[in-house]
Amino acid sequence: MEPTSAAVLITLALALVLFGTSYYYLTTRHKERLALLEKGLPPTAFDRPGAYLPLVLLLGLLCMGLAVGIAAGAFLRALPLANSQEYAYPGAIFFFLGLSLVVGYQVLKTLPPRT
Repeated sequence: MEPTSAAVLITLALALVLFGTSYYYLTTRHKERLALLEKGLPPTAFDRPGAYLPLVLLLGLLCMGLAVGIAAGAFLRALPLANSQEYAYPGAIFFFLGLSLVVGYQVLKTLPPRT
């Protein structure tokens, strides 16, 4: 199956947006850090051990929500419901992804703040 020109353009546009956003974020952060270092802040002030742990928790919950959504979509698709089989997978996946984000928010809210 050959990709259509619209699919190629959409993929290219998404890649450019991702690159542009990442580039802007990283260059801005670099400039801010250089300005703080020029004002006398020690370089060790940027070390934040464990700062990635909430992200890992959220990604794990999102993966579990995706897996449960796919399983629930397969279950709903197998049910003999009238005209609802084509919406079973997307509906279940998005529902459980949203549910996993809400659970992640509640879990992160109960964790003590990291310094």
